[in-house]
Amino acid sequence: MHHNFKHWWGHFRVHLRHAIQNGGVFYILAAIALAPVWFNPQMKLNSLVQDTLFVIDISESMNVTDVNYPKPQTDRFTLAKIAVRESMASLPCGSRVAVSLFAGDEAVMLFEPLEVCRHFPAIEKMVTGLDRRMRWIGDSLLTETIAMATDDAKQRDLNLVFITDGDEAPHKDIPYVNALIKRRGQIKGLLLGVGGDALQPIPRFNERDEIIGYWTKEEAVLQGNYPDLLAYVRTLSPGEKALEGVLDRVREHQSSYGRKVMQTISKAIGYDLARVHTPRDAINALNNVEYRKYAIADRDARWIYGLLATVLVLLGWFWQVIRSFGVWRWVRRSLN
Repeated sequence: MHHNFKHWWGHFRVHLRHAIQNGGVFYILAAIALAPVWFNPQMKLNSLVQDTLFVIDISESMNVTDVNYPKPQTDRFTLAKIAVRESMASLPCGSRVAVSLFAGDEAVMLFEPLEVCRHFPAIEKMVTGLDRRMRWIGDSLLTETIAMATDDAKQRDLNLVFITDGDEAPHKDIPYVNALIKRRGQIKGLLLGVGGDALQPIPRFNERDEIIGYWTKEEAVLQGNYPDLLAYVRTLSPGEKALEGVLDRVREHQSSYGRKVMQTISKAIGYDLARVHTPRDAINALNNVEYRKYAIADRDARWIYGLLATVLVLLGWFWQVIRSFGVWRWVRRSLN
């Protein structure tokens, strides 16, 4: 056994000496240095981050097809999803992100904050896969939901990005903003508005996500938003229209970008406001140093091992160059 070890050790020393002489040892060390890369190493660094809660409007008015990205007559919800996905991709690594959906007066968080770069494939797949059939109610009460989302973001130390068409149902000419004023200055926030300026009919879908028609004034009344008109509409036969002028004040069956509502909310709570026609508009609005902060965050450490391996490979290459020109022998003679 001892003889075998001495024999093995002798061969190993010969190969090691040869590897040192021809520079091959540097390539071996480079390969060893790269081994940790396969385990996705992380390190804690004080980084400039932009922790953000994205809230996406999923109410029925977001089904209106009056935006032109990524193609003409795209629905607002599709643009909102793409804008959120691209906005997340633009955030610096180390940032934490979360996503909520809102309809009615409630915002539902889909997942707790995750580091954006490490988890981006999973987050991107989730956002891309969002479906309007996830909606639990068709109406939207913006002031109540923004107040709730602000509390959620504050609790998790996040900024808030709220993307919506600003179309409340039931409609309000002057939103009730006392709850928003109370939360002014608590966190950094950004309102992103989608949708066209012209009133458009709101489509209706079946369980197979197929358009089966458009909401009418009569159907809007049956949702209970106009109690004084409800008895009259119930006397109508299915498909029968109300007498001209009776339902003139009913507006919930159509939708456009709620510019005045968004401006009122923005002023009340102190959030920035930007109109989104393409994802670039959202990215530009989000690229604001005021939304960023320094924090200890997990950062990708693979570059360190890659840099070390590169240095070792270069050393091996220079070693071979030195030997090929006989410089090494000249250096040794000079030193002796």
